[in-house]
Amino acid sequence: MSSELMNKVAVEVAHQNAMERGCKFLPHGSRLFTVEQGWESAIISKDKGVAVADTLLTLEAALRNPENKVIFIPLDAAMTEGDIEKLCQRNAITKTLFKEVKKSS
Repeated sequence: MSSELMNKVAVEVAHQNAMERGCKFLPHGSRLFTVEQGWESAIISKDKGVAVADTLLTLEAALRNPENKVIFIPLDAAMTEGDIEKLCQRNAITKTLFKEVKKSS
């Protein structure tokens, strides 16, 4: 199996694992999934098809860009879920968001 194919499989597995935990529905059809810090969040954040938003300005830019379908928000991002919800309300484009959270013990 080629490394490119293995990488694609890893990305899909990471997405599926995060999605199995459920989501929070945001305005305009966007969905917010939590992904635990570790291999899953590392795989998702490094995927070239994913926009990484670590500030409110980069999140708003990612939400406004029609090319971005998936957005990753790192653990140390300077924003709350309320901030994310407000930006989704203001930008009426459906996106899938993954927010990194601390690993549960």
